[in-house]
This record gives sequence, C-alpha cells and structure tokens, in this order.
Amino acid sequence: MQPQELFSLVFIVGMFAGVFIVFMGLRQRGQQLEMHHRERMAMIERGQIPLADPEVLHVRRVPNVGPSSRALSFGIIVVGLGLAIATIISVAAESPEIGIGVGGAIAILGAAFIVRSIMVRPDLQTPAATQAKPPSLPDDRL
Repeated sequence: MQPQELFSLVFIVGMFAGVFIVFMGLRQRGQQLEMHHRERMAMIERGQIPLADPEVLHVRRVPNVGPSSRALSFGIIVVGLGLAIATIISVAAESPEIGIGVGGAIAILGAAFIVRSIMVRPDLQTPAATQAKPPSLPDDRL
C-alpha cells in the first residue's frame, strides 16, 4: 500500500468516525429529552406540577455573545475550511506542497480571527448590572 492510499484511507475513516460520533451524540441527546418528557408527563398525570427545567425547555442564556465570540466562531470555521482545502488539494493534485500552501494560507487567516477574539474581550459588565438598585421599601410587619 502506497503512502497516498494510506493517507486517503485514514482520512476517509476519520471522516466517517467523526460523523458517527456526532450521530451518537445527537441520539443520546434525543433519548435524554424523551426521558425528561416522559417524566414530566407522568408528573402531570399524577397531579403534580413539574418544575421548569431550563435545560429541557432549551432556555439557555449565553452571557457573552459579542464581537469576540463571533470572531472565535468564525475563526474556527475558517481554520477548518483551510485544513479541508489543504487536504482536498493535496489528495486530488497529489502535491502536498500546493495543498499546504493554499489551505495553510486560509488556516492562518482563521487563526488571526481566533487570536483577535482572545485579544479583544468585551467588558464583562452588562448595562443592567451597572444600574442602581431601587430603594427598598420599609418593612411594616415589625
């Protein structure tokens, strides 16, 4: 078996393994949601009031969705795109130097976005947290 064939075989097996891992993760998440649903339905049938579970109801709050997190996400996507193009060109053209040159340049661009997201951090305080609290009312029960 030649090195190019071995590389292609490892690459294809790696792709299928990644898809399989994602599939199994989605399957497990679906089973968890189904179990939570059955539990809530059983509580309702017994006359109990189920508590609101934010994870089940998909109410997830991302506290820091600003320019830096967008740049990080975009940078990761561009690095992946660069590595994918490098692999495709290297295998298709049978010239790793050209693939690494083109894909590497795109990956470096993605790395620049990742570095930017690390270097530029938005202020962690939100405008709601900096507002003054309303004065408390006196307790008349004393």
